[in-house]
Amino acid sequence: MNPTVTTNSTHRMSDAELRKAIAVMQSRADDARRRGETEDADRMEATVNEFREEMATRL
Repeated sequence: MNPTVTTNSTHRMSDAELRKAIAVMQSRADDARRRGETEDADRMEATVNEFREEMATRL
């Protein structure tokens, strides 16, 4: 059997989704930093910064 996966690569997060993603990713980055996983935390914080830039363009 060959399952079909459909993805929408043009999905634009709503403002609420974006705010939630920022909060969740920042929390995960903080947790990773507390555990000493600085590389993971840095990557997550880079994503948070991209999300924040996106939010700023919407204002």
